[in-house]
Amino acid sequence: MAHGLRKMMLVGAGAAAAGVGVWAALRPRTLAWGATCDEVVRPLPGDELVANPLYVTTRAITVKAPPAAVWPWLVQLGQNRGGFYTYDALENLMGLDIHSADAIRPDWQDLHAGEDYVTLDPDEHMKMTITVLEPPRAFVIRSGAPGEPPQEPGSFFRGELAFSWGFYLEPLDERTTRLVIRSRAAWADTLTARLAKPLLLEPVHFLMEERMLRGIRDRAQGAT
Repeated sequence: MAHGLRKMMLVGAGAAAAGVGVWAALRPRTLAWGATCDEVVRPLPGDELVANPLYVTTRAITVKAPPAAVWPWLVQLGQNRGGFYTYDALENLMGLDIHSADAIRPDWQDLHAGEDYVTLDPDEHMKMTITVLEPPRAFVIRSGAPGEPPQEPGSFFRGELAFSWGFYLEPLDERTTRLVIRSRAAWADTLTARLAKPLLLEPVHFLMEERMLRGIRDRAQGAT
């Protein structure tokens, strides 16, 4: 029995090591999923909001629609608005009560930089101020409510992140657009946070944002 248990433990450890190895190999691609080298290194509006990030991603997708058809889906992002066009069921397991819209709502389109915000939760504890609003080119939000100082880097596990989230549209021709999403985040640099970042934050963020890119693309293409 002891021999069988040891064998099972060795097999389990081998499988876990293989899983870690696969993730380590895939990780660089997930941080820049769909993005070109130029898109990854290009400075974008809002980069200055988090000056010394511990986490940066740049992801992108091609949308067969002009920027003007993509833009309305971006500006209605948020809980109790258009949602986030990703896996609602997974978001709602965390009590976020998000329902992604399949239509553009005119009453969600009129926003003002520095005054309006996007919230991630129904109680509006996680407000993100709209800091860049350049239709139909750039939409950037950062952690912290309007009129309050930006969130200072704090505990990773309490969600005290200095965070910016930018959405950028670049026309390739009259009917095609590149949608680029860039995230930048900083927090107190502790050993436990360093371990949690690749094991918790990165895979979950990739899963949700990759689906978000496809969700926005599919809605914009379906509306044209």
